[in-house]
Amino acid sequence: MVEYEVAEEQEGRGCLRLRGDLDGDTSERELAGALAGHYTDAGVRVIVVDLFQVHQITLEGVAVLLGLLKESKRRGKRLVIESAGGQVRRKLAVTGLLPILSPG
Repeated sequence: MVEYEVAEEQEGRGCLRLRGDLDGDTSERELAGALAGHYTDAGVRVIVVDLFQVHQITLEGVAVLLGLLKESKRRGKRLVIESAGGQVRRKLAVTGLLPILSPG
């Protein structure tokens, strides 16, 4: 199960820090709700999902990130991931999501 923390906006960037395993137990709706302030804040242009402390991700977890990506685009925001490593980075690469969400 993943835990999350929403960080304050800094220089047009909002941040969602995740910890644990992103396996679908935490829904996209729950995380989108946590991000609601960043979605509606006109000053936030980029939403960063920090995956540094996520140890494992399942396909359901990938689907959660895809849902956040779609919602961000719908609201005119850019969603990026940072600090994905190990199994998480490999899963995102295999699914084709890594180049879509990685800053660059």
